[in-house]
Amino acid sequence: MGISSNQRYTIRRDGIPSTASQWHAAHQAMQHLSVEDTPQQHAERLGNLLERCADAILLIRDGRIVGCNQAAGEMFSPAGSRLEGHTLEEVINASENGIPSPIGLAYCPATMHRTLQLADGSPIDAEVTVSPYIDVTVPDGRLLVIRDVSARKRIAATLLQQDKYIRLITDTVPALIAYVDHEECYRFVNAAYQQWFGLPRDDIVGRKVRDVLGTAYPDAKPFIAQALNGHLVHFELALDSVAGKRHVMVVYSPDLQADGRVAGFSAMATDITDRRDHEQALRAQERQLRLITEALPVFIAQCDLDYRLTFVNKTYADRFGFHPKEIVGKRIPEIVGDEAFSNVRQYIDAALRGQPQEHEVNVPLPDGGNQFMQMMYVPDFDDEGNVRGLLAAISDITRLRDTEEQLQRRELEFKTLVENSPDIISRIDRKMRHLYVNPAITKLGAQPPEAYIGKTKAELGLPETVVRAWDEAAYAAFDTGAEQRLDFDLEIEGQIRYFSGRIVPEIDRWGQIDSVIAIAYDVTSRARMEKERDELLARERSARIQAETAAKARDEFLAIVSHELRAPLNGIQSWAHVLENYVQDVVTVPLAQRALQGIKTGVNQQVRLIEDLLDVTRMMSGKFRLMKQPLALLPALQAAVNSVRAMAASKKISLSCNYRITSEQIEGDADRVQQIFWNLLSNAVKFTSEGGHVWLTASIAGEQICVTVRDDGAGISPAFLPHLFNRFSQEDTSSTRDHSGLGLGLFLVRHLVEMHNGQVKADSEGEGKGTTFSVYFKLRPRTEQYLTVGPAEPASSMPLPSLEGRCVLLIDDQPEARESLTVVLSAAGADVFAAATAGEAIKWLSGLAPDSYPDVLISDIAMPGEDGYAVLRRIRTWQAPNGRTPLQRLPALALTAFAEREDRIRALTAGFQMHVTKPVAPEELIIVIDTMAARD
Repeated sequence: MGISSNQRYTIRRDGIPSTASQWHAAHQAMQHLSVEDTPQQHAERLGNLLERCADAILLIRDGRIVGCNQAAGEMFSPAGSRLEGHTLEEVINASENGIPSPIGLAYCPATMHRTLQLADGSPIDAEVTVSPYIDVTVPDGRLLVIRDVSARKRIAATLLQQDKYIRLITDTVPALIAYVDHEECYRFVNAAYQQWFGLPRDDIVGRKVRDVLGTAYPDAKPFIAQALNGHLVHFELALDSVAGKRHVMVVYSPDLQADGRVAGFSAMATDITDRRDHEQALRAQERQLRLITEALPVFIAQCDLDYRLTFVNKTYADRFGFHPKEIVGKRIPEIVGDEAFSNVRQYIDAALRGQPQEHEVNVPLPDGGNQFMQMMYVPDFDDEGNVRGLLAAISDITRLRDTEEQLQRRELEFKTLVENSPDIISRIDRKMRHLYVNPAITKLGAQPPEAYIGKTKAELGLPETVVRAWDEAAYAAFDTGAEQRLDFDLEIEGQIRYFSGRIVPEIDRWGQIDSVIAIAYDVTSRARMEKERDELLARERSARIQAETAAKARDEFLAIVSHELRAPLNGIQSWAHVLENYVQDVVTVPLAQRALQGIKTGVNQQVRLIEDLLDVTRMMSGKFRLMKQPLALLPALQAAVNSVRAMAASKKISLSCNYRITSEQIEGDADRVQQIFWNLLSNAVKFTSEGGHVWLTASIAGEQICVTVRDDGAGISPAFLPHLFNRFSQEDTSSTRDHSGLGLGLFLVRHLVEMHNGQVKADSEGEGKGTTFSVYFKLRPRTEQYLTVGPAEPASSMPLPSLEGRCVLLIDDQPEARESLTVVLSAAGADVFAAATAGEAIKWLSGLAPDSYPDVLISDIAMPGEDGYAVLRRIRTWQAPNGRTPLQRLPALALTAFAEREDRIRALTAGFQMHVTKPVAPEELIIVIDTMAARD
């Protein structure tokens, strides 16, 4: 017998061959042994192997059984008869069972499953394997191996049924159930798993855990590692689902093998989102309840039937010096003491019997006072209606009691006050009936107070005017809910008495008004005083109007005086300029030079005097204004010093300056600051004898700048020093006085310094010992670097521009002004046409060629017939013969003696580009005209 060596075979766990391939392997093993064994030993070994096989083995040759093992005989031989020599059909009904004849089998193994009948007639499920068996002695042999698989099928069916049960159970469970192997691959998931992730079961099984869990995998990975290490794991996880992110509680149970290995783990995840939310809501409610109880100024406690505290709030615990956790679990007597417990036990016991209790306790205090406590005990019932404890709420009502006592005292005081009040006080309902009146009601008539109750004023016979005033105000208070006022008069005992009243609505806590409080005051004395006051106000108003009229007349008079004084000065200054430029020997003749200097000095003094008078007037009328801005003080001081150097030089007075400041700033008006120090310096020069000294010092004094002007001149007597800064104040007012002036300079200095929020002081040791003036300005905080600008160069040192080729139209009603200005401007090279009226100017313009029109218009303001504003409008709207208005952009200069700020604003608003006050220096006028013409 021989078996082909290319056949596959397997070995059962018990080591017994179970299929034909196993017999092939066994046969090969025997062939291997036959090299050393005898044929008889070989046969014995083969027989032993065949006999030990549990499967039926039949050897077929020429259609008959030529050999079988013991298992085949037991399976198919009745009564232990032998099977050799029988055909296969006779033994197993092969044809009936669909087994082909061994003769016709192909030379390759074939396996089939059939139902066979055993020797005892019982059927079995068999696995039949037919394979060729080629041997020298059996050249056409066939080997049949028949294995009873009935038990295996029953086990498989049982396992299948159990698998169905398990799947049915796991699919019914709402939890996520899965089995994961040691490679973190899913091997089983239930229906809840696929519903959770929205994936078919077959798409999940076989996939990695990380692919299914997604973003939740990093959080689950440490627990997966623990489970694969053989540990039972419990944890919570936020897991994405088709319904959104949910919270699950997860249990991993490791699958431990007999050899200690972990084949995988089972996972069960339960959705606890709703429970978690519910728990969070409960915890939030508990926190809110705790917060409320902690915030309440009430002692709250809960105890059981054994007086054992189960809850206390912080107020309760603080009262006894404990922490709430230290009190919970203790009995009430342990906390409050036996004596206090005995005083309240009856109420506690009543509440524990199901009867709510409420009472007040007066607790004596060590300081001799009393503490009132309100105690409430509420039974705590269980679901079956049995008392399981109580809730105690204890409030300190000491302050409430004190408040009640105070209210009672105040009510008594208020009643006493109302009853004795001289004012008429009453309460009235919606039907105008009196609900209450105080005794003062008798002022309205002879009836007693009780006669008013329940009646209206009309029913009481009061005058119609009084009734109407009260009722209208009361109805309005009811309708609007707002306080109303009324006034009425009543003849009492032959005299008219005046009353003023208030109707106050009484609004309850629901916003309703059922009554009003009426209060009436006897204001007869006040009414008479108001009448007298009105008469006084009328007289005062008349006096104020007269004063305002007088002030207006004064201002107008001063303005006219200023105009009338400035106008001639303008001519004087202009003619002086003409003399200075036309008299050939003015420089070589000292007397002529001194005469011109005297004329200029007189003009300047007159202008200064006029300016001082106008400034004083503005200050007195409240119209004086400053244009404050950040100002470096040093350039203003230098400019003031330069303006008086010529005056000092004429008297051979030494003027010394010590500047200890650089770029420090103040908030001020540059012109007015310069005016302050010009006045002080000019006064110092005026009152210092020839050859004397004047000193100016500027330094920092804390947060101020201090500027002192000191001289060694006439000095001031101690008696006159307090009056030094008064208006029109002069120490010597006789006709033989040594110095001229109106006494306005120092008055202006004081007011200008005060308007800069500064201070000025004067000191003198007496007559002939000199004077020192000290001015203090508040130092402005340094915010940025300020570049100091030095004093400007004197105008005389600057060459005047030429007006050559410029045509000037001059309109002024005063011949002197026209002539002097014409000479001055013509000398500067200008072509000047002077006219007294706008009509003359229009007539002149009509005869000009288009290229000969004027470059600049100079016009006075105050002129008869047409003022300067009307002249400007006529000139600019004048139409040339071709219908055009060539002069509508003509530069215009207002040259006027009206020097007020309002006059300058009005001139600029009317269209003038510049406003220059008379008298004007010829040099300044030439520069202004040149500038305006250059802009055209």
